[in-house]
Amino acid sequence: MKKILPYISLIGIAAFLGNMLVIGFGFGSYWQTLEPMEFMKQFTLQFPNLLPPTMGILLPALIATIVLVVQSKGQKEVRKNWSIALAGLVIACTITSVYHLPANLGFMESAYSAEEAASKLNWWMRLHWVRTITVFVAAIFAVKAFKLASITTS
Repeated sequence: MKKILPYISLIGIAAFLGNMLVIGFGFGSYWQTLEPMEFMKQFTLQFPNLLPPTMGILLPALIATIVLVVQSKGQKEVRKNWSIALAGLVIACTITSVYHLPANLGFMESAYSAEEAASKLNWWMRLHWVRTITVFVAAIFAVKAFKLASITTS
């Protein structure tokens, strides 16, 4: 298990980054072309299909990375890199919890006026790119940790 966790973390973070890019460039850019009320209808149909694969990618990456931070105690550079990778995931999850999930529920309930929905979607996208950048940084540091760990165990 000790040898497979770095692969789970690295592949999971990379897959999560890919997922974030698809959401931003694909769905997000599409949603922004719609009238706000139509967007909320589309979002209500699409979001439930986005959530399970996103969580299915994120959870193994997050759990594996947490375990790797704990296991790399005593390997200062390896642990630092896994810790930065974990911090990127935690920042992305925090932004999601604080802004995206409440906004998503509002979109699904059509709780916003057209003007509010357009404004919230614009903020949703800005913050989505912040999440995407933090996951990109996490991926870079996961690769560094993976390489350093491979060198120290060879």
